Amino acid sequence: MSTIQVLILSIFIAFLILENYGYGYWMISRPIFAGPLIGLLLGDLPTGLLVGGSVELMYMGVIPVGGSVPPNAQIAGILSTVFAILNGGNAEVGIALALPIGLLAQLLIMFAWNLNIILIHGADKYVQAGDDKKVERMQLCGLIVFFLVFFIPTFLAIQFGSEFVNSVVASMPQVLTDGLKVASGILPAVGMAMLLKMMNFRKYWAFFALGFVCSVYLGLNVLATSIIALSMVFAMYTMRKEDSDDGFGDDFESGEEDTASGEKRLNQKVLKKVFLRSFFTMTTINYERYCSLGFCYSMIPALRILYPEQKDFQEAMLRHNEFFNCHPYTGNAVIGVSLALEEQRAAGRAISGEAISSTKAALMGPLSSIGDSVFKATFMTIFAAIGAALALDGNPAGPFVFLVPNVLLNVCSRWLFIKYGYELGTNLVVKMKGSIIIDKFVEGATIVGMMVVGAMIVGFVNLNVGCVWMIGEKEIILQDIINSLMPSLLPLLLVLSYYWILIKNKKGMYVCIIASFVLGIAGKAVGLF
Repeated sequence: MSTIQVLILSIFIAFLILENYGYGYWMISRPIFAGPLIGLLLGDLPTGLLVGGSVELMYMGVIPVGGSVPPNAQIAGILSTVFAILNGGNAEVGIALALPIGLLAQLLIMFAWNLNIILIHGADKYVQAGDDKKVERMQLCGLIVFFLVFFIPTFLAIQFGSEFVNSVVASMPQVLTDGLKVASGILPAVGMAMLLKMMNFRKYWAFFALGFVCSVYLGLNVLATSIIALSMVFAMYTMRKEDSDDGFGDDFESGEEDTASGEKRLNQKVLKKVFLRSFFTMTTINYERYCSLGFCYSMIPALRILYPEQKDFQEAMLRHNEFFNCHPYTGNAVIGVSLALEEQRAAGRAISGEAISSTKAALMGPLSSIGDSVFKATFMTIFAAIGAALALDGNPAGPFVFLVPNVLLNVCSRWLFIKYGYELGTNLVVKMKGSIIIDKFVEGATIVGMMVVGAMIVGFVNLNVGCVWMIGEKEIILQDIINSLMPSLLPLLLVLSYYWILIKNKKGMYVCIIASFVLGIAGKAVGLF
């Protein structure tokens, strides 16, 4: 590729990855979608599908929760696809490079988080002065920070890295390349073990086992297992509902009279402005106050209407430039509730600024947990598994099976959380916590997720021993003996072993990653695989 082509490709890649923090969490930079997209641009869609699907499985359980910055799946998936295609469609090379690239990207993102601390301190003086225009500019400067952090290493990697990778590949001994192939089949077990850790495996292990059995003994794929799991969840809910009177409708009927009365000053036009700005809440995410400036940025259109007096407007901006960390979707419920409280305070009701700040702090934890466990660990995973399965079969519909539901979730959940958070005010979360609707929803989502992970092991974790002995004239194949005990027994034991390592060791993810490579390469060297 020429320097100009590399430059254009690097700009495109940086802009694509920017969505993860910069402009809205659209999932277009996830490996399952970005890999095939890069493959299409470079004229090798099959390799893009294969590498994207494989890297998605490797990083499926490696997702940022709270303030963590894990190895980055987006950069790993995209650059792995580029390197695989530039090396003649060698998918194994791209897959093998996915983890070291992801670890390097982790350091880059942590660097960007630290750079953003400079931006938020620069914005503080404008917040104190009530200069909302300059506050907005400082927030949007986070886009530049993340873009440059993604663009510069990407350009250097593609410009100078392809020849280096070519030379490395040419010098690799056969046992190493074959070992990397084995390791690429083992690595998805790391992501699945991470998911088990996040989804309360100790409580819901029976559903995990059921999903595994459905796939092993009934031959059902991930989609069929997902449908069975959903049917089970609805059946369980229906039977419980017959034994009690606490249905979904009852959970939300009581207490609506507590909603603040009076004329609303924030119309749909203002709420939509807040909604659109909410896609940029993570643009200046940092280690000091996380999404504080992003929250303030989202609230500004409403605060300007509620507080025409400059002094009151300044106080409100200061109030919403405090520490804030929540899932980007459920965090909009906090925005909605804050809008309702600010409206009541502006109308002269006895609501203090401290009460608004305390309400935000109280809601961050539970709403973030719901977002991380339901939206990240379960919803995204189910469609990623189905999409990856299709992509690995060379089906170009796979990336869209993943993307479309996640885009709809992104848009609809953000809008509904703001809309109903504002309309119901603090009563919304009181009702949700006081009822069992959230417990039912989380439980159902976890059951489906557990069964899906159980089914995924069979199709996505490849670990087959190659030991063969001759006793007399009879050939003894070790893998056949293992299969006679239970098909896919080794992948199952591998995932459970990784799960045990993750719960026992704080650095367990890195231990599992290293173990995967050692097992693959060493196992191939001694003839185990």
